[in-house]
Amino acid sequence: MKKWLSLLLAAMIVLASLGSAALADDKTVITINTQASVGAEEAWNAVASAYMAKHPEVNVVVDLKPSENYSQWVQNMFATENPTADIVNINEAGAISAGKSINWLEYVYNDSPYSDGIWADQFNFSAQVLDLVRNEMTALSLDSVQVLWVYNKDIFAKVGVEPPATWDEFVAVCEKLDAAGYQPIAIAGDYDSFWAGAIGWLAQIYADQTTRSMINVFRAQEGDFCYDPDIDGVWSYDPTDPYNDDSWKVNQNAVRVYKAMVDGEFTADTAGMRTVWNNFAKIFPKYAGGENFFGTKSTGVSPLFYQQKAAIICDGAWRLGQFKNEMSKLTSGQTVENLDMAAEGITMFDIGTFNMPSMEGEGIEAPARTIEVATGFLGAIKKDKAHDEAVADFMMFLSSEEGYSAYLTAAYEAGMTIQGPPLVYGAKLPADVQVMFDNLTFIGNCQKGSGQKLARGMSGSSGDITESYRLFYDYSYRFLTGKIDIEGWIAEHCANIAQYLPEAMSTSGVSMADLENPQNAPSGQ
Repeated sequence: MKKWLSLLLAAMIVLASLGSAALADDKTVITINTQASVGAEEAWNAVASAYMAKHPEVNVVVDLKPSENYSQWVQNMFATENPTADIVNINEAGAISAGKSINWLEYVYNDSPYSDGIWADQFNFSAQVLDLVRNEMTALSLDSVQVLWVYNKDIFAKVGVEPPATWDEFVAVCEKLDAAGYQPIAIAGDYDSFWAGAIGWLAQIYADQTTRSMINVFRAQEGDFCYDPDIDGVWSYDPTDPYNDDSWKVNQNAVRVYKAMVDGEFTADTAGMRTVWNNFAKIFPKYAGGENFFGTKSTGVSPLFYQQKAAIICDGAWRLGQFKNEMSKLTSGQTVENLDMAAEGITMFDIGTFNMPSMEGEGIEAPARTIEVATGFLGAIKKDKAHDEAVADFMMFLSSEEGYSAYLTAAYEAGMTIQGPPLVYGAKLPADVQVMFDNLTFIGNCQKGSGQKLARGMSGSSGDITESYRLFYDYSYRFLTGKIDIEGWIAEHCANIAQYLPEAMSTSGVSMADLENPQNAPSGQ
Protein backbone atom coordinates (compact mmCIF):
# COMPACT_ATOMS: atom_id res chain seq x y z
CA MET A 1 0.00 0.00 0.00
CA LYS A 2 2.78 2.39 0.94
CA LYS A 3 4.48 1.54 -2.33
CA TRP A 4 1.35 2.48 -4.29
CA LEU A 5 0.97 5.70 -2.31
CA SER A 6 4.59 6.55 -3.08
CA LEU A 7 4.05 5.89 -6.77
CA LEU A 8 0.85 7.98 -6.75
CA LEU A 9 2.62 10.87 -5.02
CA ALA A 10 5.48 10.69 -7.52
CA ALA A 11 3.00 10.69 -10.39
CA MET A 12 1.24 13.73 -8.93
CA ILE A 13 4.56 15.58 -8.66
CA VAL A 14 5.35 14.76 -12.29
CA LEU A 15 1.90 15.92 -13.39
CA ALA A 16 2.28 19.09 -11.37
CA SER A 17 5.63 19.82 -12.97
CA LEU A 18 4.18 19.15 -16.40
CA GLY A 19 1.35 21.51 -15.61
CA SER A 20 3.81 24.23 -14.60
CA ALA A 21 5.72 23.69 -17.82
CA ALA A 22 2.54 23.91 -19.83
CA LEU A 23 1.63 27.16 -18.14
CA ALA A 24 5.12 28.51 -18.85
CA ASP A 25 4.77 27.45 -22.45
CA ASP A 26 1.52 29.44 -22.66
CA LYS A 27 3.55 32.63 -22.41
CA THR A 28 4.48 34.26 -25.70
CA VAL A 29 8.26 34.56 -25.88
CA ILE A 30 9.76 37.47 -27.82
CA THR A 31 13.53 37.24 -28.19
CA ILE A 32 15.68 40.28 -28.96
CA ASN A 33 18.90 39.40 -30.75
CA THR A 34 20.23 42.73 -31.96
CA GLN A 35 23.92 43.65 -31.85
CA ALA A 36 25.52 44.32 -28.49
CA SER A 37 27.01 47.75 -27.79
CA VAL A 38 27.65 50.01 -24.82
CA GLY A 39 24.35 50.60 -23.07
CA ALA A 40 22.28 48.48 -25.46
CA GLU A 41 21.53 45.63 -23.06
CA GLU A 42 20.45 48.03 -20.32
CA ALA A 43 18.23 49.90 -22.79
CA TRP A 44 16.51 46.77 -24.07
CA ASN A 45 16.05 45.42 -20.53
CA ALA A 46 14.34 48.67 -19.50
CA VAL A 47 11.87 48.40 -22.38
CA ALA A 48 11.34 44.68 -21.81
CA SER A 49 10.55 45.20 -18.12
CA ALA A 50 8.14 48.05 -18.84
CA TYR A 51 6.39 46.00 -21.52
CA MET A 52 6.08 42.85 -19.40
CA ALA A 53 4.58 44.92 -16.59
CA LYS A 54 1.76 45.72 -19.00
CA HIS A 55 1.70 42.25 -20.55
CA PRO A 56 2.37 39.49 -17.99
CA GLU A 57 1.37 36.96 -20.66
CA VAL A 58 4.57 37.82 -22.59
CA ASN A 59 8.16 36.97 -21.75
CA VAL A 60 10.66 39.31 -23.48
CA VAL A 61 14.13 37.78 -23.59
CA VAL A 62 17.10 40.10 -24.22
CA ASP A 63 19.94 38.09 -25.76
CA LEU A 64 22.21 40.49 -27.65
CA LYS A 65 24.88 39.16 -29.98
CA PRO A 66 28.45 40.37 -30.58
CA SER A 67 28.92 42.68 -33.56
CA GLU A 68 31.76 40.50 -34.81
CA ASN A 69 30.35 37.93 -37.25
CA TYR A 70 26.82 39.19 -36.57
CA SER A 71 25.99 39.16 -40.28
CA GLN A 72 26.80 35.47 -40.51
CA TRP A 73 24.84 34.73 -37.34
CA VAL A 74 21.68 36.54 -38.44
CA GLN A 75 21.83 35.08 -41.96
CA ASN A 76 22.07 31.60 -40.45
CA MET A 77 19.07 32.41 -38.26
CA PHE A 78 16.98 33.33 -41.31
CA ALA A 79 18.08 30.08 -42.95
CA THR A 80 17.06 27.97 -39.92
CA GLU A 81 13.79 26.08 -40.16
CA ASN A 82 12.66 26.98 -36.62
CA PRO A 83 14.58 30.13 -35.65
CA THR A 84 14.61 31.20 -32.01
CA ALA A 85 15.33 34.85 -32.84
CA ASP A 86 12.64 37.47 -33.24
CA ILE A 87 13.95 41.05 -33.35
CA VAL A 88 17.24 41.52 -35.21
CA ASN A 89 19.26 44.14 -37.09
CA ILE A 90 17.82 43.15 -40.44
CA ASN A 91 20.21 45.28 -42.51
CA GLU A 92 22.86 42.66 -41.72
CA ALA A 93 20.74 39.79 -43.05
CA GLY A 94 21.07 40.50 -46.75
CA ALA A 95 18.94 38.90 -49.44
CA ILE A 96 18.23 35.74 -47.44
CA SER A 97 15.66 37.65 -45.37
CA ALA A 98 13.44 38.29 -48.42
CA GLY A 99 9.97 36.96 -47.73
CA LYS A 100 11.00 35.73 -44.27
CA SER A 101 10.64 38.91 -42.24
CA ILE A 102 7.63 40.67 -40.77
CA ASN A 103 6.30 43.43 -43.00
CA TRP A 104 5.67 46.39 -40.69
CA LEU A 105 3.45 47.95 -43.35
CA GLU A 106 0.80 45.39 -42.40
CA TYR A 107 0.59 47.00 -38.96
CA VAL A 108 1.61 50.68 -39.16
CA TYR A 109 -1.92 51.90 -39.90
CA ASN A 110 -3.45 49.94 -37.01
CA ASP A 111 -4.63 51.79 -33.91
CA SER A 112 -1.92 51.72 -31.27
CA PRO A 113 -2.77 50.97 -27.64
CA TYR A 114 0.24 53.10 -26.66
CA SER A 115 -0.89 56.41 -28.19
CA ASP A 116 -4.00 58.24 -29.27
CA GLY A 117 -3.70 57.28 -32.93
CA ILE A 118 -2.26 54.79 -35.37
CA TRP A 119 1.19 53.29 -35.00
CA ALA A 120 2.66 55.31 -37.91
CA ASP A 121 1.86 58.54 -36.05
CA GLN A 122 4.16 57.65 -33.15
CA PHE A 123 7.41 58.07 -35.11
CA ASN A 124 8.80 59.76 -38.20
CA PHE A 125 7.30 57.41 -40.75
CA SER A 126 8.57 59.43 -43.72
CA ALA A 127 12.17 58.75 -42.63
CA GLN A 128 11.72 55.00 -43.03
CA VAL A 129 12.87 53.11 -46.11
CA LEU A 130 9.99 51.51 -47.98
CA ASP A 131 9.96 49.10 -50.90
CA LEU A 132 6.91 50.31 -52.78
CA VAL A 133 7.31 47.65 -55.48
CA ARG A 134 6.85 44.87 -52.91
CA ASN A 135 4.73 47.06 -50.63
CA GLU A 136 7.10 46.28 -47.79
CA MET A 137 8.78 47.92 -44.85
CA THR A 138 10.93 45.32 -43.16
CA ALA A 139 13.14 47.66 -41.10
CA LEU A 140 12.03 50.08 -38.40
CA SER A 141 14.59 52.78 -37.57
CA LEU A 142 14.06 54.99 -34.55
CA ASP A 143 17.37 56.88 -34.35
CA SER A 144 18.85 59.48 -36.66
CA VAL A 145 22.35 60.24 -37.89
CA GLN A 146 23.31 63.49 -39.59
CA VAL A 147 26.69 64.51 -40.99
CA LEU A 148 27.49 68.16 -40.26
CA TRP A 149 30.29 70.57 -39.36
CA VAL A 150 31.19 71.08 -35.69
CA TYR A 151 33.06 74.24 -34.80
CA ASN A 152 34.76 75.93 -31.86
CA LYS A 153 32.50 78.85 -30.92
CA ASP A 154 35.23 80.53 -28.87
CA ILE A 155 37.65 80.61 -31.82
CA PHE A 156 34.96 81.84 -34.21
CA ALA A 157 34.10 84.68 -31.82
CA LYS A 158 37.76 85.60 -31.32
CA VAL A 159 38.43 85.71 -35.08
CA GLY A 160 35.10 87.39 -35.83
CA VAL A 161 33.59 84.88 -38.24
CA GLU A 162 30.15 83.32 -38.52
CA PRO A 163 29.10 79.84 -39.69
CA PRO A 164 28.98 79.87 -43.51
CA ALA A 165 25.88 79.20 -45.62
CA THR A 166 27.66 78.85 -48.99
CA TRP A 167 30.90 77.26 -50.08
CA ASP A 168 32.39 80.63 -51.04
CA GLU A 169 31.61 81.87 -47.53
CA PHE A 170 33.24 78.70 -46.19
CA VAL A 171 36.44 79.49 -48.08
CA ALA A 172 36.39 83.05 -46.71
CA VAL A 173 35.96 81.78 -43.13
CA CYS A 174 38.90 79.42 -43.61
CA GLU A 175 41.05 82.27 -44.93
CA LYS A 176 40.40 84.35 -41.80
CA LEU A 177 40.96 81.44 -39.42
CA ASP A 178 44.23 80.63 -41.17
CA ALA A 179 45.37 84.25 -41.00
CA ALA A 180 44.65 84.24 -37.25
CA GLY A 181 46.99 81.29 -36.76
CA TYR A 182 44.51 78.43 -36.54
CA GLN A 183 44.25 75.37 -38.74
CA PRO A 184 40.77 75.96 -40.12
CA ILE A 185 39.72 72.30 -40.53
CA ALA A 186 40.87 69.05 -38.94
CA ILE A 187 39.88 66.18 -41.21
CA ALA A 188 41.41 62.85 -42.18
CA GLY A 189 42.97 62.75 -45.64
CA ASP A 190 44.05 59.12 -45.95
CA TYR A 191 42.50 56.43 -48.13
CA ASP A 192 40.02 55.40 -45.43
CA SER A 193 38.68 58.95 -45.31
CA PHE A 194 38.20 59.12 -49.08
CA TRP A 195 36.57 55.69 -49.11
CA ALA A 196 34.31 55.56 -46.04
CA GLY A 197 35.11 58.63 -43.96
CA ALA A 198 34.68 62.39 -44.04
CA ILE A 199 36.07 63.12 -47.52
CA GLY A 200 33.99 60.28 -48.94
CA TRP A 201 30.94 61.79 -47.25
CA LEU A 202 31.65 65.20 -48.78
CA ALA A 203 32.17 63.68 -52.23
CA GLN A 204 28.69 62.14 -52.04
CA ILE A 205 27.04 65.21 -50.54
CA TYR A 206 28.29 67.60 -53.19
CA ALA A 207 27.93 65.26 -56.16
CA ASP A 208 24.27 65.13 -55.13
CA GLN A 209 23.97 68.87 -55.80
CA THR A 210 24.79 68.18 -59.45
CA THR A 211 22.61 65.15 -60.14
CA ARG A 212 19.19 65.87 -58.66
CA SER A 213 17.53 66.05 -62.09
CA MET A 214 18.68 62.51 -62.95
CA ILE A 215 15.70 61.23 -60.98
CA ASN A 216 13.67 62.04 -64.10
CA VAL A 217 15.73 59.40 -65.91
CA PHE A 218 15.86 56.83 -63.11
CA ARG A 219 12.25 57.05 -62.02
CA ALA A 220 9.85 54.24 -62.80
CA GLN A 221 7.99 55.05 -65.99
CA GLU A 222 4.60 53.85 -67.06
CA GLY A 223 4.87 50.22 -68.13
CA ASP A 224 7.92 49.54 -65.93
CA PHE A 225 7.88 46.47 -63.67
CA CYS A 226 8.20 48.73 -60.63
CA TYR A 227 5.71 51.43 -61.70
CA ASP A 228 2.92 52.26 -59.29
CA PRO A 229 0.28 54.56 -60.81
CA ASP A 230 -0.84 55.76 -57.37
CA ILE A 231 2.72 56.84 -56.57
CA ASP A 232 4.63 57.40 -59.79
CA GLY A 233 1.60 58.56 -61.72
CA VAL A 234 1.23 61.66 -59.53
CA TRP A 235 4.87 62.43 -58.64
CA SER A 236 6.59 65.49 -60.09
CA TYR A 237 10.19 66.67 -59.84
CA ASP A 238 10.85 69.48 -57.38
CA PRO A 239 14.53 70.26 -56.63
CA THR A 240 13.52 72.78 -53.96
CA ASP A 241 12.09 69.92 -51.87
CA PRO A 242 14.95 67.92 -50.30
CA TYR A 243 12.56 65.01 -49.71
CA ASN A 244 11.13 64.97 -53.23
CA ASP A 245 12.92 61.73 -54.17
CA ASP A 246 12.28 59.78 -50.96
CA SER A 247 11.57 56.09 -51.47
CA TRP A 248 7.93 56.40 -50.40
CA LYS A 249 7.29 59.22 -52.91
CA VAL A 250 8.74 57.78 -56.10
CA ASN A 251 10.02 54.42 -57.35
CA GLN A 252 13.38 54.15 -59.06
CA ASN A 253 14.30 51.59 -61.70
CA ALA A 254 17.83 50.21 -61.24
CA VAL A 255 17.90 49.01 -64.86
CA ARG A 256 17.35 52.57 -66.07
CA VAL A 257 20.23 53.71 -63.84
CA TYR A 258 22.69 51.35 -65.48
CA LYS A 259 21.30 52.04 -68.95
CA ALA A 260 21.90 55.76 -68.41
CA MET A 261 25.46 55.03 -67.34
CA VAL A 262 26.20 52.77 -70.30
CA ASP A 263 24.62 55.28 -72.70
CA GLY A 264 26.68 58.14 -71.23
CA GLU A 265 23.61 60.02 -70.07
CA PHE A 266 24.59 59.60 -66.41
CA THR A 267 28.23 60.59 -66.28
CA ALA A 268 30.78 62.43 -64.16
CA ASP A 269 31.89 64.42 -67.20
CA THR A 270 29.70 67.38 -66.29
CA ALA A 271 30.04 71.05 -65.48
CA GLY A 272 28.67 70.29 -62.02
CA MET A 273 31.39 67.81 -61.11
CA ARG A 274 34.01 70.28 -62.31
CA THR A 275 32.47 72.91 -60.04
CA VAL A 276 32.48 70.51 -57.07
CA TRP A 277 36.10 69.42 -57.37
CA ASN A 278 37.42 72.88 -58.18
CA ASN A 279 35.67 74.03 -55.01
CA PHE A 280 37.21 71.19 -53.01
CA ALA A 281 40.63 72.31 -54.22
CA LYS A 282 40.05 75.76 -52.69
CA ILE A 283 40.04 74.21 -49.21
CA PHE A 284 41.85 70.86 -49.42
CA PRO A 285 44.66 70.51 -48.55
CA LYS A 286 45.51 74.21 -47.91
CA TYR A 287 43.11 74.79 -45.02
CA ALA A 288 43.07 71.21 -43.74
CA GLY A 289 46.65 70.83 -42.60
CA GLY A 290 48.51 71.60 -45.81
CA GLU A 291 51.12 68.99 -46.55
CA ASN A 292 50.00 67.05 -43.46
CA PHE A 293 46.44 66.60 -44.77
CA PHE A 294 47.02 63.33 -46.63
CA GLY A 295 48.92 61.92 -43.66
CA THR A 296 46.16 62.70 -41.16
CA LYS A 297 44.20 59.66 -40.01
CA SER A 298 40.84 59.77 -38.27
CA THR A 299 42.62 59.26 -34.92
CA GLY A 300 44.45 62.55 -35.45
CA VAL A 301 41.32 64.69 -35.85
CA SER A 302 40.09 64.87 -32.24
CA PRO A 303 43.46 65.91 -30.71
CA LEU A 304 43.75 68.88 -33.08
CA PHE A 305 40.19 69.96 -32.27
CA TYR A 306 40.34 69.35 -28.51
CA GLN A 307 43.70 71.14 -28.23
CA GLN A 308 42.08 74.11 -30.04
CA LYS A 309 44.67 74.01 -32.79
CA ALA A 310 41.93 73.41 -35.39
CA ALA A 311 38.60 75.23 -35.42
CA ILE A 312 36.28 72.94 -37.43
CA ILE A 313 35.71 69.22 -37.93
CA CYS A 314 33.33 67.25 -40.13
CA ASP A 315 31.50 64.57 -38.19
CA GLY A 316 28.14 63.09 -37.30
CA ALA A 317 25.81 64.55 -34.68
CA TRP A 318 27.10 61.83 -32.36
CA ARG A 319 30.15 64.07 -31.90
CA LEU A 320 28.11 66.37 -29.64
CA GLY A 321 27.68 63.76 -26.94
CA GLN A 322 31.16 62.39 -27.57
CA PHE A 323 32.68 65.86 -27.13
CA LYS A 324 30.87 66.35 -23.83
CA ASN A 325 31.99 63.01 -22.43
CA GLU A 326 35.59 63.13 -23.65
CA MET A 327 36.23 66.76 -22.76
CA SER A 328 34.83 66.20 -19.26
CA LYS A 329 37.44 63.50 -18.75
CA LEU A 330 40.30 65.41 -20.37
CA THR A 331 39.68 68.62 -18.43
CA SER A 332 39.72 66.66 -15.17
CA GLY A 333 43.10 65.15 -16.07
CA GLN A 334 41.88 61.72 -17.16
CA THR A 335 42.93 59.92 -20.31
CA VAL A 336 40.38 58.80 -22.89
CA GLU A 337 40.48 55.29 -24.31
CA ASN A 338 41.38 55.17 -28.02
CA LEU A 339 42.27 58.88 -27.99
CA ASP A 340 46.02 59.33 -28.41
CA MET A 341 46.56 62.61 -26.60
CA ALA A 342 47.56 63.93 -23.19
CA ALA A 343 45.04 65.64 -20.94
CA GLU A 344 47.55 68.29 -19.89
CA GLY A 345 46.63 71.81 -20.98
CA ILE A 346 43.14 70.93 -22.22
CA THR A 347 40.46 73.50 -21.38
CA MET A 348 36.73 73.37 -22.05
CA PHE A 349 35.23 75.44 -24.87
CA ASP A 350 31.81 75.86 -26.45
CA ILE A 351 30.94 74.14 -29.71
CA GLY A 352 28.30 74.76 -32.35
CA THR A 353 27.23 73.15 -35.60
CA PHE A 354 26.38 74.24 -39.11
CA ASN A 355 24.97 72.32 -42.03
CA MET A 356 26.65 71.71 -45.35
CA PRO A 357 27.32 75.06 -47.08
CA SER A 358 25.77 74.92 -50.54
CA MET A 359 28.00 75.19 -53.56
CA GLU A 360 26.96 77.62 -56.27
CA GLY A 361 27.90 77.90 -59.91
CA GLU A 362 27.68 76.05 -63.19
CA GLY A 363 26.00 72.66 -63.01
CA ILE A 364 24.66 73.06 -59.47
CA GLU A 365 20.99 72.07 -59.51
CA ALA A 366 19.75 72.32 -55.92
CA PRO A 367 20.81 73.29 -52.38
CA ALA A 368 23.14 70.96 -50.52
CA ARG A 369 21.74 68.05 -48.57
CA THR A 370 23.79 65.80 -46.31
CA ILE A 371 24.03 62.20 -45.16
CA GLU A 372 20.98 62.15 -42.95
CA VAL A 373 19.55 58.73 -42.29
CA ALA A 374 17.36 56.82 -39.92
CA THR A 375 19.29 54.06 -38.15
CA GLY A 376 18.51 50.98 -36.10
CA PHE A 377 17.07 48.77 -38.84
CA LEU A 378 14.97 46.66 -36.50
CA GLY A 379 13.38 43.75 -38.31
CA ALA A 380 11.81 40.52 -37.14
CA ILE A 381 11.73 36.96 -38.43
CA LYS A 382 8.28 35.97 -39.67
CA LYS A 383 6.61 33.10 -37.81
CA ASP A 384 2.92 32.33 -37.27
CA LYS A 385 0.36 35.13 -37.44
CA ALA A 386 -0.37 35.27 -33.71
CA HIS A 387 3.32 35.49 -32.86
CA ASP A 388 3.93 38.15 -35.53
CA GLU A 389 1.11 40.23 -34.07
CA ALA A 390 2.68 39.95 -30.61
CA VAL A 391 6.05 41.09 -31.94
CA ALA A 392 4.40 44.00 -33.76
CA ASP A 393 2.65 45.00 -30.52
CA PHE A 394 5.99 45.02 -28.69
CA MET A 395 7.46 47.20 -31.44
CA MET A 396 4.51 49.58 -31.09
CA PHE A 397 5.38 49.96 -27.42
CA LEU A 398 9.10 50.38 -28.13
CA SER A 399 8.35 53.16 -30.63
CA SER A 400 5.95 54.99 -28.31
CA GLU A 401 6.83 58.02 -26.20
CA GLU A 402 6.83 55.88 -23.06
CA GLY A 403 8.75 52.96 -24.53
CA TYR A 404 11.50 54.87 -26.28
CA SER A 405 11.97 57.32 -23.41
CA ALA A 406 12.68 54.29 -21.21
CA TYR A 407 15.10 52.95 -23.82
CA LEU A 408 17.01 56.23 -24.22
CA THR A 409 17.22 56.99 -20.50
CA ALA A 410 18.62 53.56 -19.65
CA ALA A 411 20.98 53.67 -22.65
CA TYR A 412 22.41 57.05 -21.71
CA GLU A 413 22.82 56.16 -18.02
CA ALA A 414 24.74 53.04 -19.11
CA GLY A 415 27.16 55.06 -21.25
CA MET A 416 25.68 54.90 -24.74
CA THR A 417 26.50 57.87 -26.97
CA ILE A 418 23.22 59.14 -28.44
CA GLN A 419 23.82 59.65 -32.18
CA GLY A 420 21.18 62.26 -32.87
CA PRO A 421 17.58 63.28 -32.21
CA PRO A 422 15.31 60.24 -31.87
CA LEU A 423 12.64 59.73 -34.52
CA VAL A 424 10.00 58.79 -31.95
CA TYR A 425 7.72 61.74 -31.29
CA GLY A 426 7.82 62.91 -27.70
CA ALA A 427 10.63 60.57 -26.67
CA LYS A 428 12.49 62.26 -23.85
CA LEU A 429 16.24 62.56 -23.72
CA PRO A 430 18.08 63.64 -20.59
CA ALA A 431 18.04 67.45 -20.52
CA ASP A 432 21.80 67.83 -20.98
CA VAL A 433 21.61 65.67 -24.11
CA GLN A 434 18.48 67.27 -25.54
CA VAL A 435 20.02 70.73 -25.44
CA MET A 436 22.81 69.53 -27.73
CA PHE A 437 20.34 68.56 -30.43
CA ASP A 438 17.92 71.49 -30.12
CA ASN A 439 19.61 73.54 -32.84
CA LEU A 440 20.01 70.75 -35.39
CA THR A 441 18.06 71.12 -38.63
CA PHE A 442 17.30 68.29 -41.03
CA ILE A 443 18.07 69.27 -44.63
CA GLY A 444 17.48 66.01 -46.52
CA ASN A 445 19.48 62.89 -47.28
CA CYS A 446 21.72 62.56 -50.32
CA GLN A 447 22.28 58.83 -49.83
CA LYS A 448 19.19 57.49 -51.54
CA GLY A 449 18.56 56.18 -54.98
CA SER A 450 21.47 56.55 -57.36
CA GLY A 451 22.09 60.28 -57.71
CA GLN A 452 25.48 60.11 -55.93
CA LYS A 453 26.50 56.77 -57.46
CA LEU A 454 29.41 58.32 -59.39
CA ALA A 455 30.68 60.37 -56.46
CA ARG A 456 33.81 58.41 -55.47
CA GLY A 457 34.08 55.10 -57.36
CA MET A 458 31.86 52.22 -58.39
CA SER A 459 29.88 49.97 -56.10
CA GLY A 460 27.44 47.14 -56.66
CA SER A 461 24.63 45.69 -54.60
CA SER A 462 27.13 43.53 -52.69
CA GLY A 463 29.13 46.56 -51.57
CA ASP A 464 31.97 48.82 -52.57
CA ILE A 465 34.49 47.77 -55.19
CA THR A 466 37.79 48.32 -53.39
CA GLU A 467 39.94 48.61 -56.52
CA SER A 468 37.71 51.38 -57.87
CA TYR A 469 37.90 53.33 -54.61
CA ARG A 470 41.69 53.06 -54.52
CA LEU A 471 41.89 54.54 -58.01
CA PHE A 472 39.60 57.37 -56.88
CA TYR A 473 41.94 58.13 -53.98
CA ASP A 474 45.01 58.10 -56.22
CA TYR A 475 43.85 60.58 -58.86
CA SER A 476 42.06 62.75 -56.29
CA TYR A 477 45.35 62.99 -54.39
CA ARG A 478 47.15 64.00 -57.56
CA PHE A 479 44.50 66.59 -58.42
CA LEU A 480 44.43 68.19 -54.97
CA THR A 481 48.24 68.36 -54.92
CA GLY A 482 48.34 70.00 -58.34
CA LYS A 483 49.85 67.09 -60.27
CA ILE A 484 46.87 66.90 -62.65
CA ASP A 485 44.26 69.49 -63.56
CA ILE A 486 40.48 69.17 -63.37
CA GLU A 487 40.26 67.75 -66.89
CA GLY A 488 42.73 65.06 -65.89
CA TRP A 489 40.65 64.25 -62.81
CA ILE A 490 37.44 64.02 -64.86
CA ALA A 491 39.09 61.78 -67.47
CA GLU A 492 40.51 59.36 -64.89
CA HIS A 493 37.30 59.30 -62.89
CA CYS A 494 35.21 58.48 -65.97
CA ALA A 495 37.71 55.75 -66.96
CA ASN A 496 37.47 54.30 -63.45
CA ILE A 497 33.68 54.17 -63.64
CA ALA A 498 33.76 52.57 -67.09
CA GLN A 499 36.28 49.94 -65.98
CA TYR A 500 34.24 48.73 -63.01
CA LEU A 501 30.73 49.29 -64.36
CA PRO A 502 30.41 45.67 -65.66
CA GLU A 503 31.31 44.33 -62.21
CA ALA A 504 28.79 46.62 -60.53
CA MET A 505 26.08 45.52 -62.95
CA SER A 506 26.89 41.86 -62.42
CA THR A 507 26.72 42.08 -58.62
CA SER A 508 23.44 43.99 -58.96
CA GLY A 509 21.91 41.29 -61.14
CA VAL A 510 21.62 43.48 -64.23
CA SER A 511 22.96 42.32 -67.61
CA MET A 512 23.63 44.19 -70.84
CA ALA A 513 20.67 42.33 -72.33
CA ASP A 514 18.45 43.72 -69.56
CA LEU A 515 19.29 47.25 -70.72
CA GLU A 516 17.53 46.62 -74.02
CA ASN A 517 14.19 46.41 -72.20
CA PRO A 518 14.52 48.49 -69.03
CA GLN A 519 10.78 48.26 -68.42
CA ASN A 520 11.21 44.57 -67.52
CA ALA A 521 12.49 43.25 -64.21
CA PRO A 522 16.19 42.40 -64.66
CA SER A 523 17.07 38.76 -65.17
CA GLY A 524 20.83 39.15 -64.96
CA GLN A 525 21.16 36.89 -68.00
